[in-house]
Amino acid sequence: MAVRQDWQRPVRRQAKLREARKYFANPAEVGYSPIHEARTGQSEIMQMRQLAIEIFIIAAIGLVLGLLGPFGTYEMPPALRLAYWVGFILIGYALYRPVYVVALWLSEETPVPLWAALLIAAALAALPLTLLIAYAIAGFAIDDHYYGPGFPLLYLQVFGIGLGVQIIMGTLFAGRDESDAAPEAVAAPKPLDVRDIAMPERPDAPFFKRLPPELGDHLVCLEMQDHYVKAHTLAGSEMLLMRLRDAMAELDGVEGMQVHRSWWVARDQVRAIRREGRAIKLELANGLLAPVARSRQEKLRAEGWL
Repeated sequence: MAVRQDWQRPVRRQAKLREARKYFANPAEVGYSPIHEARTGQSEIMQMRQLAIEIFIIAAIGLVLGLLGPFGTYEMPPALRLAYWVGFILIGYALYRPVYVVALWLSEETPVPLWAALLIAAALAALPLTLLIAYAIAGFAIDDHYYGPGFPLLYLQVFGIGLGVQIIMGTLFAGRDESDAAPEAVAAPKPLDVRDIAMPERPDAPFFKRLPPELGDHLVCLEMQDHYVKAHTLAGSEMLLMRLRDAMAELDGVEGMQVHRSWWVARDQVRAIRREGRAIKLELANGLLAPVARSRQEKLRAEGWL
């Protein structure tokens, strides 16, 4: 975000965050909405904790950039430089989250691959942020340079920073990136009587040590809910603070498959397949319906699940 010698003029700007989505995620109200709450089923305290963690990390990234002073901002007074980077990084976070939600939906419901959808989201979110930055660094005025020949370079800088932040967040919260806007499993109207279900022997997988004894070791599925994994057994459910991919890694020897970015299902717990148009759901032994991502249907067919 290159600046000229008129950076001495105030560059502080406040973004009004409003309830936007359902997962880039996004709330607080930058993203908690009825859809989000229906998808996660988490308590308000857990949601606020999720939001606080994300904002803290975003602000920390802005602080690091403020200390480094890239794109010609190092000549700013330190306090102004820090306010510039932290402020616009947070504003960018607010702009990007709702667009991220659309990108996840686009990837899930169309042939567009996830990486392309996220790239499109970053490009779209960078446009209004670039306009705001150009207005601020020109002293809160319409400047012929920043809104003219200097705009493409400024846009590329904003776009590059946005991609970098997206990569950092994806690396830190890989489990979270597995979430999307697909509907949460809905209990079947008349769940099967678990007393009629055969109880196969389970291997001694490390994951079962995380579950309380009263839940037993007959795992039905794992459901990712933000930074948590909800383990469903035939006896009940338990929330665990871990990533979905880490939980699956601890299930060595348990036959199952990740059927959705948010779901892992034990193969012997599938009781029926439900089709609603192009959508497919697996009816599980405890009455839950696990959504099957369109991108994973071919693999499930090859493995004989469908």
